[in-house]
Amino acid sequence: MYRLLAILALWPTLATADWSPRPSMFTYEATFKICFADPTAPNIATTCSDALNAAYVLKRAVAWAVYKCHPESIATCSGPFVDEGLPAIAAQIAVDTGCDVTDVTLLDESDQFSPNHCITVASYIMLDKGVVPLYTHIECRDDLDECGYLSFVNVSFWVDQVAIAAPSDTTFNILQDRNITECGVEKFFPLTEPFSLDATNCFAERTAMLWAYLAQQNLKD
Repeated sequence: MYRLLAILALWPTLATADWSPRPSMFTYEATFKICFADPTAPNIATTCSDALNAAYVLKRAVAWAVYKCHPESIATCSGPFVDEGLPAIAAQIAVDTGCDVTDVTLLDESDQFSPNHCITVASYIMLDKGVVPLYTHIECRDDLDECGYLSFVNVSFWVDQVAIAAPSDTTFNILQDRNITECGVEKFFPLTEPFSLDATNCFAERTAMLWAYLAQQNLKD
């Protein structure tokens, strides 16, 4: 089951003629705080998935705006941010903090934006203010695209949380092995198209339920 934890590092990228933002370029630690805020809440895996999607579309919009502004400084370039439905003032604030202004096209496509990159800083400011970009569509076919990556971010998070909560409990390992089989996740390794979102969503929901049980037991103890 723990193969899922390493799967994101091996996620295939699609070759494109021009630069474009992808889910793997961003981190989601702040969003995960929403995911385990309340172990008694219903459908926590779905709630987490929705939060991840919302964070991604915002960060994608910020990245597009920064890309379109280049080589002009985002401190003075407002048009692309307005086009994405974003407040340009957030970018100006990010620059004022001394954020990293490295041109996105010069970064390795397999790397994530650093915590100090202007895209990261501006995104955090906008997330904190509840900004929603104009374009929120996520490519969600049965293959390895935006939706597929985010689905694996979600399921990997819950697998990790169960492993942390019950590191040496073989009972939960057995339960997880059963969940993998019953959800049909096993047949998609190694990752190849077509890819089933139903399988990973099923596994995420079951794993999140296990974590919720463990978290509530810990609260009682």
